[in-house]
Amino acid sequence: MEVWTVVLALWLSTWAMCYGRTISIITYMVKETEGGELIVGYKYTHMIIYGATLFILAPLIWQVAVFEKPRKQWCASYVKAICRRNT
Repeated sequence: MEVWTVVLALWLSTWAMCYGRTISIITYMVKETEGGELIVGYKYTHMIIYGATLFILAPLIWQVAVFEKPRKQWCASYVKAICRRNT
């Protein structure tokens, strides 16, 4: 087995776990947060962009896939960042 096969498998599994364990929490939090109307309106576009961005970041944030506290912090920070209004 080559090294790249292992690296790719770890990358994909980390991405899948991060995405699967955070997208439902984030979707719920965005619905309940003021300023999230645009995200709710374009939920499928948001899911695709979030998944693509998370794919790039997956190896760096593996703790989000494994531990509960970093996952809660990640979701809360993400929702706060995307629902903020700069007026």
